[in-house]
Amino acid sequence: MTKVDIWKNRKYYKFFAAATYSIIFTITLTVAFVLANIIFPYPNIPNYPSYVSLKLKNFAEHKDEYNAIFIGPSTTFHGIVPNLFDKLMAEQNVEIKSFNLGFGGATVPEIDFYLRTILALKPANLKWLFIEYQDSLYEHLSNADSARSIYWHTPKETILALGITLEQEKPLRKQFSTVYGNLKSLFYRTLWMGRFSDFWSEKVLGSNLVEFIKQPYSKLLIQESGYSASDGKKTPGKTEISHRQKFVNNLDSYYQRVDKLKQRNTASINLSKTYSLKVLKNMCDRIEEQGMKPILFISPTLEYQEPTAIELYKRYNKSVVFAFNNPEIFPTLYQVESRWGFAHLNDRGAREFTRFMAEQFAKYLETKKSGIYPF
Repeated sequence: MTKVDIWKNRKYYKFFAAATYSIIFTITLTVAFVLANIIFPYPNIPNYPSYVSLKLKNFAEHKDEYNAIFIGPSTTFHGIVPNLFDKLMAEQNVEIKSFNLGFGGATVPEIDFYLRTILALKPANLKWLFIEYQDSLYEHLSNADSARSIYWHTPKETILALGITLEQEKPLRKQFSTVYGNLKSLFYRTLWMGRFSDFWSEKVLGSNLVEFIKQPYSKLLIQESGYSASDGKKTPGKTEISHRQKFVNNLDSYYQRVDKLKQRNTASINLSKTYSLKVLKNMCDRIEEQGMKPILFISPTLEYQEPTAIELYKRYNKSVVFAFNNPEIFPTLYQVESRWGFAHLNDRGAREFTRFMAEQFAKYLETKKSGIYPF
């Protein structure tokens, strides 16, 4: 063997040795963090300072007091007024204590995660779960390293998120970005980076849920049973201001979209989201297994017109769907005076929406029939 051969063999040996040690180190580190997640799991209720943690914490502490909850994205958060709903149902001689578990920007897998959390608490008197199912929403890449996103990205929910993303009719580049963001959040959660972030925020920066609860907005949110008006007392952020300005500057476009919605024939829509439909069915089955009743509802929004909830009834003929996305039947919900934007209602619109919700719920309790309400 020549000196050249010896040198080459030594070179390859060093490379393979370095690669082997790197792989062993990576595997060991991953196993260590996975075991850390098993031994010291994420808390059932998140402790990072935000209204999401606040609402979940409040529900957990008073879980046996509620017999109805509304869960969904921002259109639920800013659209349903529990205190008014309870009052209207009391006028129908139905005792209801409800809570709004709507979360701005919540995607289907995030809602599924919170739903599992709620059911795991085993609330003694919970009977009705009103669910807004918007499978067109997706997790933005910019949120991937947020405490909120990391918290719910378990392997199960990440797989669910990827399945729904691949069914969405979005450009390939946006789908890739969404997939990458979900995997990034899962990676951070698996490697316990989210827990370190919580520790740093709470112990070093002094930002924690205890202090967040003391803030005026937090107290108001609990007083309103989880509801927050789009045009309420909280100072709107840049995104909310931008959406509001876009709406005000494009009223002609708004009226055109409302007219287009009036002409929409839901019966003629062909659903291609078979995976999402399966997710929704599993969600409803899980609720019914606990002896509770899932009630699906569609908000009066122009941003998302999802037929999945409608399709669930068509396929299995047993679900209950409250469809409010019809300007012909619910014209007041589409009046400009009732809107904050294309997607959201203002406080006036939310209270009108809540009245219609109470009316349809009273009809359901009277008939106990499955179907798409109003008949």
